[in-house]
Amino acid sequence: MRFSKDFETIYIKYSDKIYRYLYFSTKDTHLSEDITSEVFLRIWKAWKRIKPDYLQALLYKTAKNILIDYYRKRGNEKKVSLEETVEKGIEPSYDEDLIERIHKDNNLKRISNSLELLPENLREVIILRFIDDLSSKEAAEILNTTEVNIRVLQYRGLKKLKEVLKNE
Repeated sequence: MRFSKDFETIYIKYSDKIYRYLYFSTKDTHLSEDITSEVFLRIWKAWKRIKPDYLQALLYKTAKNILIDYYRKRGNEKKVSLEETVEKGIEPSYDEDLIERIHKDNNLKRISNSLELLPENLREVIILRFIDDLSSKEAAEILNTTEVNIRVLQYRGLKKLKEVLKNE
């Protein structure tokens, strides 16, 4: 019984974070929900082999790997914009407050749209560090790099994001 209670606690604690990471990466509510489910299914299956100290990083890394596999299998499909999603009447089912703030707050909307214009490696670091509020160490584990490299990518990402926002 303890196993399922621990897993439930982990799911409640991290499911919104994983969904948010995937949503900012894909802008697709259904895909983000599906991959979030798959992440927790894989964690459930591997529960006995998981080290609790690295659980958050493992969740993000699993989400990233599933997303990479998805795009490899599907090819690069057209991403659906946030505006198109709302027009179709599809609302996100996880962190609805965050998505609603993006709709209402022009600055957040501009940042969300500007993130799409960044190279993938810089976008991922910005999302992990500032949207999901992970440490440099956690981001480094997720992206298989060093903390120093994360800080360099973070600096470059913020600089590039400022340029993109300035040129709008």
